[in-house]
Amino acid sequence: MAHQQNPADVIEPEADDHIEDSGIDSDSESMTESTTSITSSIMKYRQENGRTYHAYKEGKYLFPNDEEESDRLDLQHHVYLLTFDHKLVMCPLPKKLDRVLDIGTGTGIWAIDFADEHPESMVLGIDLSPIQPPLSVPPNLSFEIDDIEETWTYSYKFDFIHSRMMVGSIGNWPKLFERAFENLNPGGRIQLSDAILPTQSDDGTLGPATAKWGQLMVEGVEKIGRSMQSAKLYKEQLIAAGFEDVEEIIFKWPVNKWPKDPKLKEIGMWTLEHSASAIPTLSLAVFTRVLGWTLEELNIFLIDVMKETKNTSHHTYWAIYVVHGKKPE
Repeated sequence: MAHQQNPADVIEPEADDHIEDSGIDSDSESMTESTTSITSSIMKYRQENGRTYHAYKEGKYLFPNDEEESDRLDLQHHVYLLTFDHKLVMCPLPKKLDRVLDIGTGTGIWAIDFADEHPESMVLGIDLSPIQPPLSVPPNLSFEIDDIEETWTYSYKFDFIHSRMMVGSIGNWPKLFERAFENLNPGGRIQLSDAILPTQSDDGTLGPATAKWGQLMVEGVEKIGRSMQSAKLYKEQLIAAGFEDVEEIIFKWPVNKWPKDPKLKEIGMWTLEHSASAIPTLSLAVFTRVLGWTLEELNIFLIDVMKETKNTSHHTYWAIYVVHGKKPE
C-alpha cells in the first residue's frame, strides 16, 4: 500500500535541523503520425533568457522544452515512482486496456514505462513539443504533437487517460474533463497528478522568500488565465463531468531531507535536486515575461529562495494531489 497522507498529517522532522546541500551535485545540470505535421515552425523553438520554449502555440505553455528541462522531467518521474511505491498509477485500471492516452507527455518517460508494462495496450503520448525520444520506444507507443485544449479528433476512444504535472498549463479544466469523459469507453478511467503552489509548512517554518515566491507564481500564472492551484478542484470537477468513484489522495514532497521518516527523507533528497532546476525553470517566463522583472532581479531573489529550500529548519513541502475517477459502465 502506498504511503498516503493528507495535508493535516504532520510530518515529524529530523531533530538535527541544519543547512545542507543534497548528496547529489545540484549544479549538474519515434515520432509517428501526428495531428500536426512536424514542420520547421514547430521545430524552431523560441529562445529566451538562455532557455528554449516550444514554437507550436507559442506562449501557451510557460515552461521550457530544452535538454535541461527534459532532465528535470525525468528526475520528476523518479520522485513520482518513489511516492507511488514504484507504481505508475494509483487507480485501479480497467480490465480492457486497449488504448491509453498520456496528456502532456513531455519526454515520454511515463508513456514508455507504461507501454513496457502493458504490451497489450496501444499508448499515445501527446504534447506541444517534439522532445520525445526518436528511437528505442516500445512498438505499442506513439507520440503526436497536439494541443489538448483544442477539439479532440481521435477516431477511437480510450480506456485510460493519464495527466501529470499539467498545473499552470490548462485554461479550462472543466472543458478538458468533459472531453476526456466523451472520449473514454464506458468503465474507462482517468488519473491526474499535480502539485499546487504556494508550497506549504505545517509548523509555521515556511521561509519568507519561499512564501513570496509561491504567491508571485500564483499571481503571475493567474494573469495569463491559468492556475497553480487547479488540483484542489479536480475532484469536484470530475464529478461534475460525470465521473464516478472519484478519489483524491494528497501526498507531500518535502523540499529537502528534513523529515525523520526514511522514505520521506529520500523523497526530500531527490526533491531538493529537482528543485534546483524546477524553481528557476518555473520562474523564468512567469517573472520576466508576465510580472516584468529583469533577469538580474529574478536571479538575486532566487538565491534567497534556494537558501531556504536547502535549509532543513524550514519544514517545507509540495502538496501533490492525485485524483482519479471512472466513467460509468
